[in-house]
Amino acid sequence: MTLPSLHDSVLEQRAAIRGMVAAAARAISPHYPLETFIARNPVADYERLSFEDAIRAVAADHGAGLTHPEPVFRQLLAAGRITPDDLRRAIAFHVAEARSPRILCCGETEVTVGELLLIDLCHAPADASPRPALQTPAALRAPKAHARIDEHIGRWLSAAFAEASWARGPEDGGLWEAWRRLAPLDLRLPRRVRSGIRWSATHPEDAIADVLSRWEWDDATATQYLRAHVLAQPGWTAAVRHAAMTGDERMSVTALVAMRVTLESLLLADRDLSPEELGYVGAAQAPAAPGDDRIDAVGRAAGVDVTDPAVRQALARVLSLVDPASRRAIWQEAYERGVARRLAPVVAPVLRPVGPATGRPLAQAVFCIDPRSEGIRRHLEAAGHVETLGFAGFFAVPISFRSAAGGPAVASCPVLLTPRRAVTESSSDREPLARWQERLAGGHALRGTFGRVKESTITPFALAETAGWLMGPAMAARTVSPTGWRALAERVGRLLPAKPATRLDADVAMDLDERVLYAEAALRMMGLVDGFARLVVLAGHGAEVTNNPYASALQCGACGGHEGAPNARAAALVFNDPPTRARLAERGIRIPDDTLFVAAQHDTVTDSVRLLEPWAIPATHADDVERLDAVVGRARAGHAAERLALLPGVAPGADPLRETARRGADWAEVYPEWGLAGNAAFIVGPRSITAGHDLGRRAFLHSYDADADPDGSGLETILTAPMIVAQWINAQYAASALSPDRFGAGPKPLHNVVGTVGVLSGYGGDLRIGLPWQSVGVGGELVHEPVRLQVFVQAPFARLNHLLESAEVVRDLVVKEWITLRAREHDTDRWLRFGPYGWVEEPDLAPVPADTPAPTLENLEASR
Repeated sequence: MTLPSLHDSVLEQRAAIRGMVAAAARAISPHYPLETFIARNPVADYERLSFEDAIRAVAADHGAGLTHPEPVFRQLLAAGRITPDDLRRAIAFHVAEARSPRILCCGETEVTVGELLLIDLCHAPADASPRPALQTPAALRAPKAHARIDEHIGRWLSAAFAEASWARGPEDGGLWEAWRRLAPLDLRLPRRVRSGIRWSATHPEDAIADVLSRWEWDDATATQYLRAHVLAQPGWTAAVRHAAMTGDERMSVTALVAMRVTLESLLLADRDLSPEELGYVGAAQAPAAPGDDRIDAVGRAAGVDVTDPAVRQALARVLSLVDPASRRAIWQEAYERGVARRLAPVVAPVLRPVGPATGRPLAQAVFCIDPRSEGIRRHLEAAGHVETLGFAGFFAVPISFRSAAGGPAVASCPVLLTPRRAVTESSSDREPLARWQERLAGGHALRGTFGRVKESTITPFALAETAGWLMGPAMAARTVSPTGWRALAERVGRLLPAKPATRLDADVAMDLDERVLYAEAALRMMGLVDGFARLVVLAGHGAEVTNNPYASALQCGACGGHEGAPNARAAALVFNDPPTRARLAERGIRIPDDTLFVAAQHDTVTDSVRLLEPWAIPATHADDVERLDAVVGRARAGHAAERLALLPGVAPGADPLRETARRGADWAEVYPEWGLAGNAAFIVGPRSITAGHDLGRRAFLHSYDADADPDGSGLETILTAPMIVAQWINAQYAASALSPDRFGAGPKPLHNVVGTVGVLSGYGGDLRIGLPWQSVGVGGELVHEPVRLQVFVQAPFARLNHLLESAEVVRDLVVKEWITLRAREHDTDRWLRFGPYGWVEEPDLAPVPADTPAPTLENLEASR
């Protein structure tokens, strides 16, 4: 028999510690850096739970809610935003006993379970705000020490992520090694703490094990302890987790936790805490029985004798069916039914054509499914005979793109995908291209030098003294007249070498089989397989803003937080390729010889739609482009005026085009646009089911024609990629709106940027992991409605059922109620909802009268 060696036992212990930390870190989703910021559900790892269970878990871990507090829901009920009928149906949806018509006898009063629960939701004492169940020993027993730990870790990681040379470890070291080497030099720490850090274990896992052995806790308590430290600074944990996942070997959550627990152990060296004192034992407890105050309130509202023990017992049995989490889930369900009514595509007899024009359209414009495109599409269709379609903004071309301007290649595709081919921008005009690149290189070098001098620990004051006389007037001019400053910069730019005509090498990077595959998949997914116009515009999108750390959050999520221009150009090149068209014709998709695909860029701040390769437009289509440009101009003006009516700070009578241009150029503007605020629905189907209806830029619109997708592969791609990204966006906006202090980024004016990783509110504290308040609200009022994504799909049920069985990621989101899925096969059908028992027909989605009386026992008896 061979006994395990000491070395083996140490390795096993380290592996066990890493496993415990990794399990704890699942409470925090990775945080993408600012330069590639994309929306992500900050509690994505809780999606393994049902939505209701996640409400409980997030409340216990984060002290945050996934829904409004109950008093807010009651205000929405009083205002008519939630109707009593919605609340009744939500109760029946969540509580099986409430679906029974069986009458309960409470003394002399007869009432159903559903009616009692309705009264309970409206009249019982509101539940207290959630509070975190797990806290670190320092947070519970030594708040000053806890604040010192947070401040020290935040300062250290700020320096590490900003890549300050004095904060980095040796080339062969990592975060833990660098901290052990440099933290003992921090004179703000007590001498005994610095000495303890110097003599701590050389491996972070061993350091954690040393602390755990000092407390002498069992595995369950140790797991909760490590989870408390992971949750203590969720922003920094999320940043470290992302860095580690993307290959930064310096960073690890294990090292971060080791730093925190070592520092805490040294600061609390004279304390001895038991698990009971910390509240770690039995952290997850069974829901408490209904309290007397709740029974009394419901009994009085129901008009029953609450002094009768039998009545109290009957009330207690019914009220125990719902705990605080299920109450919030019921309210959320009722809240979302109103959203579904407003955004659901209507039944066919109500559909209206978009304008009187018939015959071949002037153009077909394919926009990203982004909700901001819904408005410009609506105005474009009203301004002229233009058909619009919606498609994920990377146009089914998952590429890495290297610009002719230089710099590293960027992954221009959803983060769910891996770029298949590298596409490069180049020009046949070699000399003009070289002069333009030299000009850019000089500008980059100047900005780089300026940045290094500004961020150095020694030279910023000298920089202010020597350059202030020039920078001061420039900054004043830029502040007083943002558009004038931009115009001046553009005029100066025109005096310098200009960018020559360029092209992408997508036709070289992809062989013919790949080009045909991408082209056919894209055209079938969007339902564009016949009836082509002479012009088909592929409009990627971006947002041109100034001085906005969250600029990438306004770019195309389907392009990994970058502009969609490269993908639009690559897709147009593929669609115009003669060999590709010939092979498509063999597969049943015949693109007319006179159809030209052109790439464009939609600026969501100014609503301009700019052709990306005007030099590639042949003379045969010049008139078409000119006529389309006039239509786009009318649509742009109309949509800009519509959007500005909802943006704060717009002067009465302001010119829409001038004002949107100012907002994009003003480096002090905190509301350049609303982004995706208000997003609530994902609609998959032909444009005819939503055409002519104002959806208020609240819906992701993905074109789909089931007849053009005979094998259902297009639908599968739509629901497993674009819909997932839409759900991430929806979840992040909701989290930033509901818990701005925990999952948001706070007000923009307080932001301090940490390298490219994120922002702090003020000079220190935790890294902010969500969206700025100005993305979801104004003043103290929310603009974004935090609802789960409402998905509407017009497709055969056989395809949807197969997809729900085969695609786990979709099935989990639907079955665990993180999204709501409704479907129908034809536009003449009613919508069916997928629920616990399969597809069921819902009541009519037409609005319920707002003057429906609030629930009382008399109203219930009258309506029974």
